[in-house]
Amino acid sequence: MGYRSDVAYTIRFIHDDKTVATQSFYVFLAEAKSKYECAAALDDAAIEIDEKRQQINFSVEGIKWYASYPEIASHQALLKLANDWCEDDDLSHPKPEACAYLFYRVGEEDDDIERHCGGNYNLDWINFTRHLGTDWS
Repeated sequence: MGYRSDVAYTIRFIHDDKTVATQSFYVFLAEAKSKYECAAALDDAAIEIDEKRQQINFSVEGIKWYASYPEIASHQALLKLANDWCEDDDLSHPKPEACAYLFYRVGEEDDDIERHCGGNYNLDWINFTRHLGTDWS
């Protein structure tokens, strides 16, 4: 059966100037599409590319999130590209400050929670809870 996780991430392009956000989004998307290692992630049925809001969103439950799996490595490559944009000090990208991302992986164990983020992210983008359900309520 294997160890399973719930995973969600979002890559967003936000800027006071909407044109800057839009341009940055399309340059990022073109760069991601040009990279072989990101192809499987962009073709994943669970990924949503929202051009209107300049977002790339992914959410899945009960997945075997092993880095050795090619499809998982592809998602990690896409997240690495977002991180590279967020940390671009030499400004080789149009407006790297417009890029932000947030990633969560919640495993089966109570203490197995992984978070990666970059840019001007907002923790409200992804929420997770662990709760108890009872049969007497």
